[in-house]
Amino acid sequence: MRRRLLFFGFGALISVFFLSMGPENRLKKTFYAYLDYFDMDKRVISHLYPNTTDDEGNVLLIDPEFSTQAECQLVYYNLTKKDLLSVLEDGEVNFELSDEDGEPCQYFVIEKLVKGNALSVTFELCYYNDKSVKVMNFTSNKEKGACDV
Repeated sequence: MRRRLLFFGFGALISVFFLSMGPENRLKKTFYAYLDYFDMDKRVISHLYPNTTDDEGNVLLIDPEFSTQAECQLVYYNLTKKDLLSVLEDGEVNFELSDEDGEPCQYFVIEKLVKGNALSVTFELCYYNDKSVKVMNFTSNKEKGACDV
């Protein structure tokens, strides 16, 4: 019995060694994925950046819709949609300003520093409308700007 346990332990050690080698460290990615499961910011943001798969099984990221107010603010602040959506990469969810219990749609405020501007972007997440995501509005450096309704 002891000998079998020793062989099993040696085999497990070799498999961990091979999984952690190479340019794609699968062991590290899996470990971080398990840690990120408990991070509320990452869980919310994963729902705000919807994806779908094509016929070959490739994952396609779908950009959310933009409200008229958000489109106007993009022009006013001289930002692109890509700049604005960069808050979804390592941004933080402000749960005090968010309405996660809203019906029929939830509203989440994501904050991040982008190009020297402290952006605070409000997203609308509607599960009943085929899980649609819409950028409602945003503020830059907490200032009220043009296009505010």
